[in-house]
Amino acid sequence: MKKTITALLMLFVMAPLASADDGPRTGFFRKALTPLELLGEEGAEVVSSQFPPNKKLTWQLSVPKNYDPMKPAGVIVFIGFAEWGAGKKVWTSVLEDHNIIWIGLINGGDKKPVNERMLRAILAQAVLERDYKIDTERYYLFGYSGGANVAAMLATSKPEVFKGALFYGDALSWGGNVPSKIDLISQNRYMFMCGSKDKDRRKMLKIANIYRKAGVVNTEVVTVANVNRQMPGTSYFEQAVEFLDTRSDGKQ
Repeated sequence: MKKTITALLMLFVMAPLASADDGPRTGFFRKALTPLELLGEEGAEVVSSQFPPNKKLTWQLSVPKNYDPMKPAGVIVFIGFAEWGAGKKVWTSVLEDHNIIWIGLINGGDKKPVNERMLRAILAQAVLERDYKIDTERYYLFGYSGGANVAAMLATSKPEVFKGALFYGDALSWGGNVPSKIDLISQNRYMFMCGSKDKDRRKMLKIANIYRKAGVVNTEVVTVANVNRQMPGTSYFEQAVEFLDTRSDGKQ
C-alpha cells in the first residue's frame, strides 16, 4: 500500500490530470469517477490492486457558492465511520467564509478495508484538481470516530500532503514508535475534539499529549459540551477550521 500511494503521488506531480469539459460546479453534490476516468491508463494500473479500472468511486462535495478560481480554495477531506461522506449542512457558511471545499468518502466507512479508505482519501486531490484550483498548503483531514483512526494513519504517513487534521471522537497513537516523518508532522496542526460524555475522551487526551511530547507543538484539545459523539455544532467546527488555518506567523 505504501508503494502504491508513493507511486500515485509521483504520478500526480509528473502528469497533468484530465480536465472536465464543463465549468466548475458549486453547491452540495456527489461526484462519481472510475480510476480510468480519473487517472488514465497508467494511473489506473497503479491503483489496480485496490480498485478495478472501471469501478465507480463516489465522493460527496460541498463547494462554496462563492468559489473563485482566482483564489485557490482550501480543502477538507472527510473520512467517517459510516457510508455517507457529508458533514452538517449548517457548516456551509463556515466553508464559504473560509474558502474551503469539502470532499468526503461515500461508501468509505468502517466496513471497508483501511487501505481502500486511505487510497480514496489520497485520490480526493485528483478529483478536485479536475475542476478546481486548490491551495495545497491548506489541505486538511477530518476523521470522525472510526474514520479518525484512518485519518491519523494518513496524517502521520503523508504529512507532506495533509497539512493538518481534525480528529473527532477517536484517534490512533504511534505509541513508542515515533514516525519517521516527525519533523514534517511537527510543522502541521492537529486538533483532537471529543464530546464531554464520550467514553474515549481520556484516550484522546492521552494521544494529544503523545503528539506534544514528540514536539508537535501545534496540537490542541477541544471538548464539546454535553454530547457523546454527535457531530459538533457550527461554532466548534469553525473553531477547528480557524485553528487548522492558522500559520506559524499567527496569520490565517
